[in-house]
Amino acid sequence: LINTACLLASILVLSSTCLYLKTNWTYFYCNLVQPFPLAPRKSLGLFLENGHQWKRSRSLLTPAFSTGKLKQMAPIMLEAADILVERLTEKCKENQILDIYSSFQSLTLDVIGRCAFGLKTKAQVDENDVFLLKIRNLFKTMSTTIIEPIVMTVPFVSHFIFALKNLVFLFGMNSVMWLKYSMRDVIRARRELGPNSCVIDLVQLMLFPDKTSPNDDACSPLTEQEIVAQSMTFLLAGYETTSAVLAYLCHEMAKHPKMQARLHQEIMENCQQDINYESIQDLHYFDAVFDEVCRLYPTASFIVTRQAAADRQYGDLKIPSGMNILANVWALHRDPKYWTEPDTFNPDRFLEEPHSKKSTFTFLPFGAGPRHCIGMRFATIEAKMTIAKVIKSFQIELADDAQGNLELFSRGAIVPKDHVTLRIIRRPTMTRRRTVRHC
Repeated sequence: LINTACLLASILVLSSTCLYLKTNWTYFYCNLVQPFPLAPRKSLGLFLENGHQWKRSRSLLTPAFSTGKLKQMAPIMLEAADILVERLTEKCKENQILDIYSSFQSLTLDVIGRCAFGLKTKAQVDENDVFLLKIRNLFKTMSTTIIEPIVMTVPFVSHFIFALKNLVFLFGMNSVMWLKYSMRDVIRARRELGPNSCVIDLVQLMLFPDKTSPNDDACSPLTEQEIVAQSMTFLLAGYETTSAVLAYLCHEMAKHPKMQARLHQEIMENCQQDINYESIQDLHYFDAVFDEVCRLYPTASFIVTRQAAADRQYGDLKIPSGMNILANVWALHRDPKYWTEPDTFNPDRFLEEPHSKKSTFTFLPFGAGPRHCIGMRFATIEAKMTIAKVIKSFQIELADDAQGNLELFSRGAIVPKDHVTLRIIRRPTMTRRRTVRHC
């Protein structure tokens, strides 16, 4: 368990550069133990792959998260956020205290369902949506009685539990097999449409990647099995983590009304006419709020891992070959050596020193080095668009019986143990004055 920033810099970045140079790569891999026997070697998903297999997948997937491609997928996120605002408006009329975490779970499912699986989901408007029911069943089955003892003993194993075939083995076939066969239907339909389809999502980009690499093997398209595995990886990486961060952010804004007012003002100044990919780029206070939420609540803190492939000496510390290494992200993010008043929610710390905090390996919500989270910008844009829509439309308050501090729970991701209950109040609609011309 590593909680020293300078040592993490050596492990996560300096040693990892050998992966690209293909010379003297004898220090650290990313994945720490061999996958379960049921996981097929050629369709593990990006988190579980190593070496050449990982490099090929990363090369094929990276263009799908380029600025241009994210901009093309932004309308899917905006549509999901618009539906969320409509649903919250209905609950406002009924003066309901609502579980905002559940609402964000449905939103992220709609985004992932459409972007990663190519499915026309309706998780936000239909409680009986088959995709929603299957995913809830899948995550519900991942109970702490199975996962928590493993994670506590060997934290790195949590990622391998989530491999596609292992899910079938551990938690039953129904949900996973439904996703698998649904994906295959989508893939075959997309292949018939070809690369010129007007649909832009991750499925399309995985099927027909940009062939810019000189390496022929790196450019060979992903197989059907590999696409299914990568889509499952996006689901497991982006469902609970993103929805939890959105819920934490709204909870903190409800606890800090002045910060919420400041965020609302910034949104109105930059997005008064419309919220879109371009208008959210200058939401700098939002960036600080988002970073501070990720610091206090590092939902994916178990993913920053490596395994030593050879003996390595760092000062007085010897890391023998085969040793598993976990970056103690939670401790780093709350260490008073690196953060002033680390338990205080203070977004301004990222405005005062926006770059230094992120360049010293003390801030690792998405990992670091060549194997940092490939979907980091996707998740950030999704969060920006969603929160901009919500804060622009609603004032958020703590429910009367709400606790000041949330109780957290770990099942691979760090999520709220119970509901995140808030009261939302519809803001007055800004109407333009009509000017009457007299002839």
